[in-house]
Amino acid sequence: MNALTRLLENPRLRRLILMIALPLLLVAVGLWYWIHSERYQNTDNAYVVADQVSVAPQVSGRVIQVPVSQNQAVTPGQLLLQIDPQPFQIALEQANADLENVRNQIQAQQAALAGAVAHAAYLQREVDRKTNLVKQDVVAASKLDDLRTQLTVAQQQIAQIRASLSDDPSQPYTQQATYKQAQAARDNAALQLSYTTLKAPAAGVVTEVDIKPGDIVGAGRPVFALVMSGKRWIEANFKETQLNHMHVGQKAEITVDTYSGHSWHGTVESIAPGTGSVFSVLPAQNATGNWVKVVQRIPVRIAIDDSGDISNLRAGMSANVVIDTQYSPLSGEAVASQGTPQQ
Repeated sequence: MNALTRLLENPRLRRLILMIALPLLLVAVGLWYWIHSERYQNTDNAYVVADQVSVAPQVSGRVIQVPVSQNQAVTPGQLLLQIDPQPFQIALEQANADLENVRNQIQAQQAALAGAVAHAAYLQREVDRKTNLVKQDVVAASKLDDLRTQLTVAQQQIAQIRASLSDDPSQPYTQQATYKQAQAARDNAALQLSYTTLKAPAAGVVTEVDIKPGDIVGAGRPVFALVMSGKRWIEANFKETQLNHMHVGQKAEITVDTYSGHSWHGTVESIAPGTGSVFSVLPAQNATGNWVKVVQRIPVRIAIDDSGDISNLRAGMSANVVIDTQYSPLSGEAVASQGTPQQ
C-alpha cells in the first residue's frame, strides 16, 4: 500500500493514469449507451386507452328521467335514460288494433271464398241443366245467357278473393302476407317503444352527462359517453426510426405519470399499418414545394398484462413505455431476454 500510495502521489504518474483511464471510461460508457439504446426503445408519447361508447337514443322524444349523474359507475343493464313512452305506447296499441282487423278480414275472406265457391258450383249446375232445356226449346236462350253471366261474375269473385289470400286460402291466417305485414308493423311499434328505455350495454363510468328531464333528444344524437370498465391498453407513438427491430410479442415496461414509482408489464399487441398523419382528417401534402421532412410516428398497441392492477388507470393518462427488442448491435441479431426492460 505504501508503494502504491507513493506512486499515486507522483503528479506525472497520476496524469498518465488519467490520460489512459478517462478515455477508456468514456469509451465504455459510450459503448454501453449504444448497446442499450439499440436494444431498448422508449417513448413518452404514449397514453392509456379504454373502450368507450357513445350513448345515443334510437328514437326522438322528451326525456322524463335521467337516473345517472356525471362520472357515476354503472352496471350492465342499468337504466341510463327514459324517454316519454306514451306516444310509442299509443302507436303500439294502434298497431295491435290493425293486426286484429287484418285477422278478421282474412277470416271473413276465407268464409266468403267458401260461399263464392258453393255459389259458383250451383250456377255451373244450373247452366248445365238449362243448356239441355234450351236444346229442347223448353227454356229461353236468354235465361241461359243470364246464368252464364252470373257464373262468370262468381268465378271472377273467387279469383279476387284467392289473390287477396296469396293464392293459398288453405293456409292459416297467421301465414297470410297481409297478416305478416301487419304483424311486422306491430313488432316495429313494440321495438320503438323499447327504445324509449336506454340501458347500459356494459359496466363502466358514464361521463359528459349534460341532459335533464324535459329536454328533447334526437334519434342517433349522443347524449353522453360510457367508458367501459376492465380492459385497458397503451397506445405508444414511436418514431419510425425506432421500429427496425420491433415486432409483436416483445415485452414492455409501462409507467404512468400519475403514479410515479409504479410500473406495469405489457406486451406489444399490434403495430399500426400507417403513420398517424396518414389517417388524419387533413393528411400532409408532401408533394408541395415547401416540403419539410419530419420524422413520423407509428402507433403501437401494447396490452397490459392481466397480473397488473389497472383499476386506477384512466383513459388518456400520459405514459412512458420501454420495449425490449432483444436486439444486440454487436451480434446483429436478437438475444435472450434478461427480464423486464430497463429505462
